[in-house]
Amino acid sequence: MHIARRSFSILIFLSLSSGCAAAKPIMSIVYFCDGAGWYAGSSSVQSGLRQAKFDGEFERYGWSTLLGPGTDHLIAARNKGVARGLSKRIQKFHNQHPHADIFVMGLSAGTAVVLHAIEQLPASVKVKHVVLLSSSASANHDLTAAMQRVSGCLYNTVSRSDAILNSLGVNADGRDGSPAGSTGFRRPRKRKSETIAAYRRVVNLPWKPAYLAYDWDGGHVAATNPKFIRAVIAPRLMADGPFPLDRPMVISSSGGMD
Repeated sequence: MHIARRSFSILIFLSLSSGCAAAKPIMSIVYFCDGAGWYAGSSSVQSGLRQAKFDGEFERYGWSTLLGPGTDHLIAARNKGVARGLSKRIQKFHNQHPHADIFVMGLSAGTAVVLHAIEQLPASVKVKHVVLLSSSASANHDLTAAMQRVSGCLYNTVSRSDAILNSLGVNADGRDGSPAGSTGFRRPRKRKSETIAAYRRVVNLPWKPAYLAYDWDGGHVAATNPKFIRAVIAPRLMADGPFPLDRPMVISSSGGMD
């Protein structure tokens, strides 16, 4: 009887031990914000990342009011209270996994939520890279504060043939100017050192005919196509340093990024 109990205890111990040994630490995560209303791209983006062998966590942050794209674009996307939920989620993950890489991505009006969330992070919390797809935030949005909380780069896809962006009368972040996804971000006129340093890591990615091979035809939601994410976006997220041939908005004296 005692032998049987001992054997049973050993089996339980070995089972629990093997379970603990098999637990894989979380090394990275992507937070993704869909566009307003029905502009969903999370499944396509996740598929493209998986095809590129990204094995980190992927989490869609739901910010929609469910009252339609107009309400989302005009009200929710610029509401910093909406973005605060994402900011707190990033902080919590960072506290639990301080050595993991955090990536934040967004589509269309979701990019305004992304920017507002990052701006609200404490200085001690850094995300690695940010990707804005077909951004309807303003090209004049000052990225200085956001980039102080980004250790790597901010990538922004740009297409002048994006019919959705070209039809907008108001940007999702409430700022004046053309959408960043239509013309690219513009550097502020101020010459403060922190602004110059920030824009050394901002990279506009304009559409080009070669991207047709990856199913991005310059259209609004097509930027989330798995082929484009796999071939163009994922390699930048997983690169250890500046991606070859990328040109940040401000070039350092050495010809690259500081």
